[in-house]
Amino acid sequence: MDSVWGFIGIMVFICGIYAVYAFVKMKATGEVSETLLLGKEYRYKKCKDKEAYIRKAGPALLIFGITAVIYGGIDIVHCYIYPMAVVDMVGMVVFLCVLIWFGIYTTKVKNEYY
Repeated sequence: MDSVWGFIGIMVFICGIYAVYAFVKMKATGEVSETLLLGKEYRYKKCKDKEAYIRKAGPALLIFGITAVIYGGIDIVHCYIYPMAVVDMVGMVVFLCVLIWFGIYTTKVKNEYY
């Protein structure tokens, strides 16, 4: 059972790294990360104001990415190096709260600008 949770921690860690990378790339190039912020139905729609969308959605993407990297790291340490159940549980609750907030917030911003 621990190996499944450890695998989930690795996936969350990788997802967090990708989210931070997508934020940096989005800030540098001005292109919106379709994978994390839009989705299939919005891929071909035109954004009303791309710069404003990036200003609003970018920080949320960065917060999500950093939270995912931190929780993924904590979970990897917990599962493979040193058990720390309380810290892992608190990290999971914080990560899930940020994940829910990220989904709700970016959906509102997406609907506003697309």
